[in-house]
Amino acid sequence: MPKLDFLVLVLYILLSVLATSFFKPAHKWKGLLVTSLLFYTYLTGMQVLVIMGFILMVYCLAFVMKKYPARSWLVITLTLAPLLVLKLTDSGLHFLQENPGGQVFVNQEKFRALFQFIGLSYFTFNALGYLIDVKRRYIQPEDNLAMLALYLLYFPCAVSGPLHRAKYLMGQFRQARVTDKGMAKGLRLILLGIFKQLILAQRASWLLQVLLASNLGGICFLFAGLVFFIYLYLNFSSFIDIFQGVSKIFNVELKDNFRNRIYLAHSRQDFWSGWHITLNEWFRDYFFFPLAKSDRSRRYTNVILLATFLLIAMWHGLTNVFLVWGVLNACWIIIEKKVRVQQLPWPAFRRKAGVLYHLFFASLLALVFISPDLPSLYNRLLMTDAAFPDNFFRENLNTLTVLAAGFLVLDWLYARAGQLKFDDYLDNRPVFFRWGVYIFLALAIVSIGVIDAINNYYTQF
Repeated sequence: MPKLDFLVLVLYILLSVLATSFFKPAHKWKGLLVTSLLFYTYLTGMQVLVIMGFILMVYCLAFVMKKYPARSWLVITLTLAPLLVLKLTDSGLHFLQENPGGQVFVNQEKFRALFQFIGLSYFTFNALGYLIDVKRRYIQPEDNLAMLALYLLYFPCAVSGPLHRAKYLMGQFRQARVTDKGMAKGLRLILLGIFKQLILAQRASWLLQVLLASNLGGICFLFAGLVFFIYLYLNFSSFIDIFQGVSKIFNVELKDNFRNRIYLAHSRQDFWSGWHITLNEWFRDYFFFPLAKSDRSRRYTNVILLATFLLIAMWHGLTNVFLVWGVLNACWIIIEKKVRVQQLPWPAFRRKAGVLYHLFFASLLALVFISPDLPSLYNRLLMTDAAFPDNFFRENLNTLTVLAAGFLVLDWLYARAGQLKFDDYLDNRPVFFRWGVYIFLALAIVSIGVIDAINNYYTQF
């Protein structure tokens, strides 16, 4: 998969602004379709023909689903087929523990070439949601093939991953236009996302590679899990920020995928309510709720919850490691529900202590997530002396300092924003404050940013 450099991002914005200008207000979404096709072809080459075939299949299946709802199992199977081929032929090694100079991401040529392309999970889940909504008569099949193609192929969504229901996103497309306010709000989010990526995520990735390639072991190995947890948040959320910003330029409002300061969650239930929000909502609406509705006595709620997390785990990969990761997540939440953490005394202290409690166990689960197998994790975590590599902190002082300072700045901004989105928060601040933030972020990016092509870790799933 080609990496996404910033020239591609700038070209997409400029060409999309140009393309939409050629269409009348009610049809400006067609300009977004043109540029999405163009840039997706750049990223995938001739595989774009497979994608177009998939879109045509979904277009036809929607009418089949409406006319023959009893055959929904066949429609769902056909829609899932490409993703199943990909998962069944995946070795599951999505994160290699190589030396710091090596490539941390697995060579993706190992996948079946036909179906290995960026955004397949996004296409599949959005297509399934669309087809199920048609079956439930929540929406009618889309008559306009071009609109359906844009829904499934919209470039900012396909490379950043938030899932949307067809009714919502198609409605956003139909009101697409470029405005001064949208441009200002969009550029703010893009600036924040680039800061996250180039100042923080790139350094966290490098630091993680150093740790995994070292003799770090014992309880100290949890530090590597914490670094991966922070890296995953920074990498994933930076893409969301960047492409939410790109979409705002065209008056398209993409949904949030992360709650502000979600890394300070005080329980696993709190964490999953604000992490990868659109994926969790998808499984909730199309899997958990339909099963829970049939369980009127609520005797099997925990079993349904476990099944939901097993499906989320299998979405990441059909491996023992991911299945264990899914089971541990479900069991963690079930235990919290049994203990009734929310009702424990001293709520102020409980929430602060809960942050440390969650970070500790989240770091452990992060190690499960990135480990090639469970025996190697067991040996490194429990059978190795607890020690950091010699001179680790001295040799990586600059990276650690910039990472810590930059993260504190980011957290300060989110703390000030509260429940508001970053762009909405700045919109309500005085001009001198806004421009102070702009100048600080821009100078930091130019002076100490790790300028490189960027890779969204989650696109491999």
